[in-house]
Amino acid sequence: MLGLVLDHGPVSPQRLTELSGLSRTAVHRAIHALMGRGFVRYQLGKMHVIVTAGMRARAEGAFFSPPGIDAVSSAVDAALKGRRIQCDIAVLPREGKPNLVETTAPDEIPDTDFFDSDLVSVLLAHFEPVEVTRITARALRAAGGGARVEPDFLDRYRRARYQRHLWNGPLGTLCVGLSGDADQAMAIRLFARGTARLRKRDCVETVQAMRQALPQMFPNLATISD
Repeated sequence: MLGLVLDHGPVSPQRLTELSGLSRTAVHRAIHALMGRGFVRYQLGKMHVIVTAGMRARAEGAFFSPPGIDAVSSAVDAALKGRRIQCDIAVLPREGKPNLVETTAPDEIPDTDFFDSDLVSVLLAHFEPVEVTRITARALRAAGGGARVEPDFLDRYRRARYQRHLWNGPLGTLCVGLSGDADQAMAIRLFARGTARLRKRDCVETVQAMRQALPQMFPNLATISD
């Protein structure tokens, strides 16, 4: 079963049943056995089986979960139970560009425009200003001559660096930076529905639930609650 996930992952349990010729029950037992040993997990929002980052050194050529994402994905999945909230997980390597690695969005991937996204601002807040200047310069070169660094971009970055989160009332989104690898920024973005007050409350409660599972990765939530 692990070999099938290495060759075909991310792959659904139904597809693994077809590939293996085993019964659905046997496939699910095998998946849970591999999960128990930390070899695989379910991909957030898709319920596809994916090889964990810890297996990266043991096999080459497979699609791996990005480093640092496994625990976050599990905490997100548990916190979203019974909540009508969408969550995205994004990373920004020091020498790379922002990448939305997992999402509970059912269809299209939400926009993560470098110069307009709260999520990108929170990711940038992970790095020192000199690194942010380099990362932003690369983004400007990649965007071509029409891109500019507007004052609101700088304002979002300053607020994100001070708070480690950004709340956007009109959109009902809360972006929160996570603590982790020094060379890679990681953040989550929550989308909630309802009135502005209820949206923020639901987002804050969801982050608090995640923090119970991963206290070392979440910043002080007092400013978010306020």
